[in-house]
Amino acid sequence: MSLLPEHSHCLNCDEPVDEGQEYCSEECKAEMKGEERKERNRNVFMFAIVAVVLIAITLLMSFG
Repeated sequence: MSLLPEHSHCLNCDEPVDEGQEYCSEECKAEMKGEERKERNRNVFMFAIVAVVLIAITLLMSFG
């Protein structure tokens, strides 16, 4: 027998929320979306750096 009602946890702060909810508040939802945006921007930046390095290596090898 479970003492706790069915529940989930906030994807941002891990606080208990009602079953089916993802966030405990709009603030947590906004904070999580901001973090996701930052991570996506970091990934795009790293991909661009890798692409530039690969292009530079290819050019150096073809002219070297």
